[in-house]
Parts: sequence; structure tokens; C-alpha cells
Amino acid sequence: MALRSPPTASLLSSLSASLLVPLSLSLLALPALFRLHWLPLNVIPSSHALLHFDETLQGLLPTIGFAVLTFFGTLVVVGACRETFQQRGFSGRDLLKPGSTHKVPESQGLPACCVYLLALFCFIPFRYYLGSEGKEQSPQTTSENGGWSGDMTGRQGFPHHELATYLSALLSLLSSLILGFCDDVFDIRWRFKMPIPIISSIPMLLVYYAGRGGTGLVVPGWPGWLRTAVGSRVVDLGLFYYVYMALLSVFCTHSINILAGINGVEVGQALIIAFSLCLNDALYLPFTSALLSKEKTADIYWLSSVNPIQNELVGRHLFSLSLMLPLVGTCAGLLAWNRHPSLVFVGDTFCYFAGQALACAGVLGHFSKTLLLFFLPQVFNFLLSCPQLFGFVPCPRHRVPGVHAETGGLYPSVAVFSSRKRIGTLGTGMLLILEGLGLVKLFREGEMRKVETRLASEGKGFRQGKGQGQEQGKGQGQGSRRIVGTTNLTLLNSLLVLKGARTPLEHVLNELRKSEVATSSTSTTTSSSSSPGGSQVALLPIPPPSSSATGNGSVHIDEPRLWRLAMGTQLAGSALAFAVRYWAAAIVFPDQ
Repeated sequence: MALRSPPTASLLSSLSASLLVPLSLSLLALPALFRLHWLPLNVIPSSHALLHFDETLQGLLPTIGFAVLTFFGTLVVVGACRETFQQRGFSGRDLLKPGSTHKVPESQGLPACCVYLLALFCFIPFRYYLGSEGKEQSPQTTSENGGWSGDMTGRQGFPHHELATYLSALLSLLSSLILGFCDDVFDIRWRFKMPIPIISSIPMLLVYYAGRGGTGLVVPGWPGWLRTAVGSRVVDLGLFYYVYMALLSVFCTHSINILAGINGVEVGQALIIAFSLCLNDALYLPFTSALLSKEKTADIYWLSSVNPIQNELVGRHLFSLSLMLPLVGTCAGLLAWNRHPSLVFVGDTFCYFAGQALACAGVLGHFSKTLLLFFLPQVFNFLLSCPQLFGFVPCPRHRVPGVHAETGGLYPSVAVFSSRKRIGTLGTGMLLILEGLGLVKLFREGEMRKVETRLASEGKGFRQGKGQGQEQGKGQGQGSRRIVGTTNLTLLNSLLVLKGARTPLEHVLNELRKSEVATSSTSTTTSSSSSPGGSQVALLPIPPPSSSATGNGSVHIDEPRLWRLAMGTQLAGSALAFAVRYWAAAIVFPDQ
């Protein structure tokens, strides 16, 4: 496959940068210059309206400016760093491009995340110095020699807690960045990297506690008997709510990394979730009063009478936007490099970092339960993967879809069960339920025998050994329905199954033979060591779908189409989240 040109080489990106970068810089500079009185207000006719908008929605204008800058900054920085990373050994081959020998730079999430963090650091003075009212110092206590004694109360009116909340988010993000890059370099085992996000979430949770964050769970008002049975309208979970938020941080950090395998899917899902959170935040902002003048706002009662609870909601969602809008810009810039055919791989660095950023926005923005709604596809992918993750069904190291070398079409990858390692009753029951829902394709022993017999008659099959023939002869009736393989339990593989892509049975036979040989060589280590070729097996070539021995009429789905299906699923999940939050919640919680 021919490599596409870098996104920085296109004329469209150059023209858009020449237009949008000066505009974003003006959003940063003009309110600051007006507030510092370095620029007279009469220079620009709309300067008063600009200042009123900035006072009503504090920090939103610089946030928009930094979102644009992170987009173009990510485009430039990733393009500048990818060759350096490749020279240092951070490169790999795309598993879904079997004919390609080109090495793709890896861990490019690191420079993208650094651009994002740089924007967040630069945002601090625009929001917490220029946008605050705490310019006057509290009375200072001096010592006898006139020196300052070190008063920790600071400036009166300064948003100390908001700044502490913002800095705790930066601390959590930095720790997740270190974790992700260490995983890229050292390939940390799951048992060690699973609990690390809990450590990263400690600053975030402590600031949530200091800000008197709620730990109550509202009992649904429908059906009516539920609150009567509970005996209260609100149930205070106390410490358990902090446990939930810590586990939410772990889930957000790892869920994006689990749903991976094709070009652009990690960045794409993070982009859609972040943009969905931005839309959710925008629903709480008073754009009408921000766009009207102060005099017109005072004349409208429902705009002028804003209670403290509404101000608190506006502040929380402005804080969330200050994290999410730059993340949208970073993801959009990184997706330009990572989309099919990918010019860079983002690595675990970006997956952990993006998940932690989303968790910080939800927890510190005080809408952690709403945040989980926008992770519905990731929750589904996790629940679907549970039989493999918890050992009820064998789980191979790589569960990415397979690819036909001739056509580029994808098919679901498989997990097979050797005759010596059969799955239990519980695992079989789970697979049968998933098969009934159409989410997996199961392969049974009788089906494999028929295909193997057909291939043997055509001179293409494996030579059957003595033990194999005896095992096939036993239990011909009862063993024909035994499950010997399944498509892997991931969302991407399930999408392929639902859309009609079929795994070639030659591939299933190959995996079964390799599993049988690996199992037998493990059980007879002594004999295997004495015969170096004992663990080798001849494999069948995988034909294209049209010439497959099964003639199953597999649908051709290439990698870009599977990416569109995955992103469509993510968009559908966001639409469902909005429906649940603002339509179903109005029915279940009628008094909210």
C-alpha cells in the first residue's frame, strides 16, 4: 500500500492555519490587553461586548483559542518528532498490512500529550490571574525586621480552590502520561498496571473531598414505591462513592486502550467522547446572557436572577470545557496522522492519558455518573470481553481482526480450544448466549471435520496422525457439537460478525493445529527437546473469501469501513447517553 502524504504537506492545512491561528491568538490576547489596560477599549467597536462575554463565561475564549492552537501544534510537533522516535527504535509494523514492510513510528501520543499539557499550563494565567478578582492582598503579617512571615491565606477573592482543582488535574494527567510511556517502553504486565491509575487519582479525589463534593445517590422517583422501600430520597454512599470514582478513573484509563486494533480507533473514540462532553457542558452555559449587553440582561428577569447553584453549575462545566476543548484539538490533530493508512501509532501513552483526562473532567466537574453514559460502547466492549478477561474462555495475546492478504478484507480473529484444554460449562453457556445474540461465531468439531475431510480429499489437508484419527473416531455423534473455537470477544470482532464478515475455516483449522501442537509439546517436553522439529506444523494457505473452502459468502469489510462502523457505534452511544440523561432521566427523576 502506498503511503499517503503527511497532513502538514497539504495546502488546505496551510490555508486554515494562516486563518485560524491569528484568530485564536486574538482570542487569547484581546481580553488580556483590555483587562491590563494596555489597549484602549475604543480601539475595537465590539470590545465592550467581548469583555462582557469573557466576564460571564470566564476562561471560555482562551479555551477556544488554545483548542485551535493544540490542533495545529499537534500536527506540527508529531510531524517533527516521528523520525526521531523511529531512529530511537520506537517503530513497528502494522499487523493489518501483511504485504507492507514499512515501519511506522510508535508512541506518538507522547508529543501530542505534551502539546496538550503545554496548552493547559499556558491557560493558567489567562483564567486564574486575568479572570480573577483577587488582585488585592490580605493584610500581611511582618516580623520585627520587616520581613514577610509567610501568610498562607493568600489574596482575598482569589479562586484558590478552583486553581487547586485545576492543578490536581494536571498532576493526575502527568502521572498517567508517565505510566503510558513506561508501558510503551517496558510492556508492563496487566497485574501491575491495572491499579496504577488509582494512585494517579489520589490528588483528584482529595481535591474533590476538599471541595465538599457530593457522595449521595438520588433514588429514582419512578416507580413510586422505590423511595418508600428505601426510606429516603437520597442515599449517601460516603466512602463507597470515592471507591466508585477511583474505579471510574481505572476504567476510563484502560477502556480506550482495550478497544483498539485498527488505525485511528483509539484517537477517534477519545475525540467523540471529548466532543460529546463539550456539547453536554454547553447545555449548562448562559450563552444568551453572555451575548447580550449588561443593560439588556438586567431588563430580563430570568437572566438577571441567577442563583448560586446555577453559578456553581456554570463554573463546573466551564472547568470541564477548559480540559475537553484542548483535548478535542489534540485528538483532531493526532487523528490526521493516525487515520488509515496510519503514518504514526499513538501507543499506550495516548490511551492512558486521554482516558485520565476524560475522568478528570467528569470527576472534578462533578458529573461522574453522566460521564459513564458516554462510555457505553467501552462498557459494552468490557462486558463482552469479560469471559476472556476472567479466564472462562481462552484469551490470546492479540485479538485484533485478521486480514486477507490478497483483498485487504478483514475477518474476525479466533480463539480455539484444544482437546486437552476444553472450556467449562459456564464458559460454554456464555458463548451460547452471545451466539444467540449474534455477537460471536462459534466453530464446532463436526463442522471442522467436514472441512478437513473435504480438504484432505482435494489433497490440501493435513496428514492425520494415529492419535488424531482415533480421537476423531470416538464420539462421532456427541462430539460433533463440541465447541472448538469462537471469534474473539471484542466490539470490533462483533461488528465484523454482525455485518457478515466470516473467518475462513482454513484459518480456524490452522489455529487448532497450532494449539494442539503447542499443548502436546508442553506435555512432552523431553521428547520435544530431543526432536527440534516436533513442534512444527504445516499450515494451510488462507484463500480470499470468494475461494474459501466453506463458500460462506463473507462480506468484504476493509479497515476504513470497520473504522467508520466503530465510530458510528461511538456516535450512537453518545446519542443514547444524551437520551438517557435528558429524556429518560426526566421520567425516572420527575422532581429534578
